[in-house]
Amino acid sequence: MSSILIFCRSCGKQVPSSETKDRLCLDCQVRDAMAALRAEHARLWRKRERYRGSGANADSIGRQLGRIENRMAEGIRGLVANDQKAAEYLQKQLEEARQARYQIRPARSGLPPR
Repeated sequence: MSSILIFCRSCGKQVPSSETKDRLCLDCQVRDAMAALRAEHARLWRKRERYRGSGANADSIGRQLGRIENRMAEGIRGLVANDQKAAEYLQKQLEEARQARYQIRPARSGLPPR
């Protein structure tokens, strides 16, 4: 049985309806599911760089990064049935996390946003 092609409501990519959930393609499902873990990975990476820059011991932060990466792998395996495809998604998510750690973020002022 073939499925019809629909557009992902997030990225607009045309994908078979059998590969969607809530009208989201698999790429967008993984991206959304991993958003919090990617942000945490970037935060820990920046923290580790700060610690290393000041000469402090950053070994425990490296272990935390490893645990975050394991959680990302488990989450992706839950969404993607094919192990090879899951590994590709994990590499893609880790690359996005690496890119995010170099983005400049606005400083927190403690004041509520306008």
